[in-house]
Amino acid sequence: MFKAVIFDLDGTLVDSAPDIAIAANSAFAPLGVPPFAIDDIKAMIGGGSAVLIERAVKAAGLPYTPESHAEILSRFMGVYKAVSAQGRGLYPGVIDVLVALRAAGMKTALCTNKPAPVTDIAVAALGLAAHFDYVLGASDRIAKKPDAAMLHDCCRTLDVHPREAVMVGDSGADNGAARAAGCKIVLVDFGYSKVPVSSMGPDAVISHLSELPPALKRLAAMR
Repeated sequence: MFKAVIFDLDGTLVDSAPDIAIAANSAFAPLGVPPFAIDDIKAMIGGGSAVLIERAVKAAGLPYTPESHAEILSRFMGVYKAVSAQGRGLYPGVIDVLVALRAAGMKTALCTNKPAPVTDIAVAALGLAAHFDYVLGASDRIAKKPDAAMLHDCCRTLDVHPREAVMVGDSGADNGAARAAGCKIVLVDFGYSKVPVSSMGPDAVISHLSELPPALKRLAAMR
């Protein structure tokens, strides 16, 4: 079997799009921008909060300047922290699969492009902190997914080789990071990907987190 499973957060373990929409709409409201729909927000997720704000600025037809971007991002982050503290949106089966993996002797980590301060708030509010050996949110010290750096950091911290680890995510960024790092990749088909995740060529696709343990067994048997 593999020694570690490294999870993405948004779109993989939690449906955070409603909270992100609240934060984004609050950030843009002072500019007279009509509220973004949930589907619009889902299409903007991926790459971190700064990228999301860039996409939202473009979608709203606003002029981009570094100063305006920083102002909007600041308002967004303030609300994002507050709504993330509510602990909403955990997908069914998350706790069960994390408990099962750790009971089987697997190490677990969280690796997300969500900003580290918001990640820590969300993980605590969702009751996930005790189920991970390591939690890594986005920061200026390390390149974000799809770069391999975050997964390499997780593997070093967990003391496993990348080929002994499996990334579980929902996006091209997760798929790209896993391939670049040398990890196996399992993608969920219920997240925020704009294209069918099967088209990315992952090692496995699952439709519910309860399907993860048997998928890991199949991948291990193929090694």
